[in-house]
Amino acid sequence: MNEKDKLQEIIAEIVREEIEAIMEETKVAIREIVRAELFPGLRCAVRESISKELESATFEYEQKVESKEEISAPAEGIASQPPTVMAMAKEEEEAAVAESKTEPTMPMEAGMNQGLYLYGIADANAQTKLGQIGIEGNEVYTLPYKGLSAIVHNCPLEPYNSDDEEVMKGWVKAHQHVLDVAEDNLGTVIPFGFDMIIKPEDNATAEEILEKWLGEDFDGMREKMEKIRGKKEYGVQIFYIPSVMSERIAAESEEIRKMKEEMKSKSPGMAYMYKQKLENAINKEMESGMDSYFKDFYGRIKKHVEEIKVEKTKKADEKDKQMIMNLSCLAVEAKYKELGAELEQIDNTEAFSVRFTGPWPTYSFV
Repeated sequence: MNEKDKLQEIIAEIVREEIEAIMEETKVAIREIVRAELFPGLRCAVRESISKELESATFEYEQKVESKEEISAPAEGIASQPPTVMAMAKEEEEAAVAESKTEPTMPMEAGMNQGLYLYGIADANAQTKLGQIGIEGNEVYTLPYKGLSAIVHNCPLEPYNSDDEEVMKGWVKAHQHVLDVAEDNLGTVIPFGFDMIIKPEDNATAEEILEKWLGEDFDGMREKMEKIRGKKEYGVQIFYIPSVMSERIAAESEEIRKMKEEMKSKSPGMAYMYKQKLENAINKEMESGMDSYFKDFYGRIKKHVEEIKVEKTKKADEKDKQMIMNLSCLAVEAKYKELGAELEQIDNTEAFSVRFTGPWPTYSFV
């Protein structure tokens, strides 16, 4: 192969690679536009450019041969690409991208065979997409209504249910994540519990049912929005160690000290009865003491929050502890450190420990 043929082959290879690059970059985002509008012109321009470049290269080659100048092959990479082809490709690509920059389309409205999974109601008049962050990667978007926006994704009519505990945990975490993202982008959000699905009924789509419900409860939604604006929910659980408390009671109670002394001089049968009596007395003292501690702790916590909801106590994770109180607290975000400082003092009280969690969406107060 002579030098002229080599040069022509190099130019042809460069042009081919450039065309393949253009195809690869445009095939996903603007495939239809390129296919319908740009490809015919692109092919024509490329063919014309190839012809001109080959003619030019051949002429320059022949001139250099005649003048006996040395010819070096083009370097690899972008520097070796024909300038006319590069300019043409860049202009065509920029034009295609410009034409493809339209407003993002919202997910299609749920039909009669689809529902809307409702995450919450945002204090914003926004019709936007939050991304594929929903349960099972669903596209989450908002539906505005009179200054509020429902945060939803299109879903089947059946509830989300699985025998796999890890799958359920993943769904719940995704639900929580959507609420976090919504608050970051849209402000105050009234959260709804997991698996709230709006279903179509009576020839009305799920979206129409949702809009009707928002209209009927609009004033209530507004009141709830004002109630939680600028606030977060925090969990407060306080535990005590029964063995430590009983020892303290036995040491501080004069009545119990006397009973313990009397037991020493009694027969085994009588001592057993005294022991039962002693345990009952200690339990009674402990119940009275825990009631006093509950009122004390409740009052101290109340000073730092807007509202408290007393929840059922739960079994403690640690065997030697029992839960004395389980609270959901609605607090101004700027004051949670004051609440934390108060709880730290309670945590330092002998025989007591505190679990402080949050901030959480205001589930318990809406």
